[in-house]
Amino acid sequence: MNTWNDVTIRLLGPVTLVKDSVPIHISGHRQRCFLACLALRPGQAISKEAISEESWDGEPPLTVSGQLQTSAWMIRTALQKAGLPRDAVGSHDCGYELRVPPESIDLFVFRDMVRGVRELHLRGQHREASVRLDAALALWKGPALAGVTSSRLRRKGEALDAERTAAVELRALIDVGLGNYNEAIVRLSELVARDPFREDLYVGLMKAYYAEGRQADAIQVFHRAKQILREQIGINPGARMTKVMQAILRQDEQFLRVGTPA
Repeated sequence: MNTWNDVTIRLLGPVTLVKDSVPIHISGHRQRCFLACLALRPGQAISKEAISEESWDGEPPLTVSGQLQTSAWMIRTALQKAGLPRDAVGSHDCGYELRVPPESIDLFVFRDMVRGVRELHLRGQHREASVRLDAALALWKGPALAGVTSSRLRRKGEALDAERTAAVELRALIDVGLGNYNEAIVRLSELVARDPFREDLYVGLMKAYYAEGRQADAIQVFHRAKQILREQIGINPGARMTKVMQAILRQDEQFLRVGTPA
């Protein structure tokens, strides 16, 4: 039996070690950075240099070697409290390794679930895809690596947050496949509010409004996006948005079907 079955390392939110849904305390910011560095690449030996670069933003203290040893000891202690062996954090001449199956880390569970959902969506199995994607999105407990202040790890967290955004976009497409156009509009509107410079979000929103039979609202999205892009970053809508706008004006149903590349 896999002893990790009831233990999870969470990266999709605050960095946390959980056993049977109960958090196991990890004291100290450096320890959470240490665990995050290893958990992002389970089963790989991560050099001390890489861990220190990510934990101290390229400016490690003179005592970095000792601090890494302390972090490793404290993480091993936390793992023991969860009923796991101390060698779950392995030591190498060059660094450390987290010896856990990827399915014990929420990030890799999320990615695997989303891959399956994309396959279901492509096959038109929208109902099952919606249930599975909702379960995948429920794994998120906040911004990825929340509470970790290292700028290098924060950038990695932001990249993971982009995967969540992509999954929410996929959820909107599934809503359209189910005929839930209003739900798709709500999801895409929230994404646009958070990231007003992404033209692909406007494209999806325009198509969703059109599918709902709200052509005027779809046109208004284009003009609002045009104003934002011009005033705030000095560019005009790209070819994709322009093509969708033209298709709306000529009521090209096939071109405007959500999920069809623009």
